[in-house]
Amino acid sequence: MALLSILQELAPTWRLTLRAAHINHELRGEESEEDARFVARLCGRFGIPLHCERVPMEKSGAKAHRSSLQERAREARYQILRRLSQALAADRVALGHQADDQAETLLMWMLRGAGTTGMAGIPSIRESLFIRPLLGISRDAILQYLWSRELPFRLDSSNAKPTYMRNRIRQELLPAMRRFNPAVVESLARQAAILREEDAYLHQVACQAMGTLVHHTDRGILVDRAGFLALPLTLQRRILRLLLQNLHPRRQGPGFKTIASLLETVFKGNAGSILSLQGVRVTQEYDVVRLQANRHAPAATFADGAPSAMARSGLTLPVPAAIQWPLTGQVIRASVACPCPSPSQALPRNLAVFDLDRISMPLTVRSWRTGDAFQPAGMGGRSKKLQDFFSDIKVPRQARRLIPIVRAPEGILWVAGYRADHRFHAQAGTRRIVRLELLEASSEGGAD
Repeated sequence: MALLSILQELAPTWRLTLRAAHINHELRGEESEEDARFVARLCGRFGIPLHCERVPMEKSGAKAHRSSLQERAREARYQILRRLSQALAADRVALGHQADDQAETLLMWMLRGAGTTGMAGIPSIRESLFIRPLLGISRDAILQYLWSRELPFRLDSSNAKPTYMRNRIRQELLPAMRRFNPAVVESLARQAAILREEDAYLHQVACQAMGTLVHHTDRGILVDRAGFLALPLTLQRRILRLLLQNLHPRRQGPGFKTIASLLETVFKGNAGSILSLQGVRVTQEYDVVRLQANRHAPAATFADGAPSAMARSGLTLPVPAAIQWPLTGQVIRASVACPCPSPSQALPRNLAVFDLDRISMPLTVRSWRTGDAFQPAGMGGRSKKLQDFFSDIKVPRQARRLIPIVRAPEGILWVAGYRADHRFHAQAGTRRIVRLELLEASSEGGAD
């Protein structure tokens, strides 16, 4: 309610067009129904169009799905919001997470023994679509805002049930910690921010190490065993997690025990050691370790679906390294050069160069999504939606989702084979560049 009110006040100045969404999981009977009616009344008062959707959740299905009811409900909400954002061509989806949510999340992952990725907490931006404007604001401050504006709000009765770990952390652990540090929420939020920076740095170091140790072939991923084992243990774990997620992008990241078992059984075991995971087979072949889809799932169609699943989810592109684009078999190769030789000269369509000092890692490659936009080089800094760009250059509709889109956290870098974004393109005087090439599968210097 606070977020909706704040955005409604900012809309004229910030030129925002607002839409609201409410998802009713029907878990609390009449209380859930009144929640929906309440939101509809408030949106009517603000003059904001509302999309209300029912997504009933079976309480008995958690064991069959190997996930909690709350996790399944949350994923269902994200799926609906993604679909709505595409249908409405929305630039962003604003969510109401706040600082206490961040503190609770950090403590929850801490109790589970998570590493830096888990301890980094809730990101302020997710998938370049979801934003959390209130993440740095405490729950108390938000309540003060609502009371000062005399804005009505409702409380979810399930937040009081001790069944859920998050509720017990909120009701028992955080109050106890406040006795030692009254500003514990702010301290935990600061810790999450620090760990997020360190996690991003470790990710970048891992990607750089992968560039020399990891090779993508038509028979899976090969890892230089000796070079890999010479790395610090923290990088070994991180690289394995990245490789497994690239092979199986829809799975949750492998857990600590899975990674430890892989290291001991295969990487440090005897030649011929094999370990099969869900959809992935890992084999030691003397000097290398091979990771590949199981025999029953060809390399490009992993156990959880077609190559399009990988393309939608996105692949990590380490620098330097090369990866194969599963939809066409083409290879995208990334390398670093210093300085830029001649950025002003015309480049072939399959080559683009970018200013390494203007972007951060990791780079990812995914297929086009409705609502994607960039600033094409040669258009004077004007933004253009990819849908319109494809129409202008007459790319057939059925071919658009086959085109790899290379992204950095700052935005789209390259519509591979077509156009770079001028904001990040290397210019005269650029000292460090990332060179991206789009190669046909049979081209020399490809993924093999």
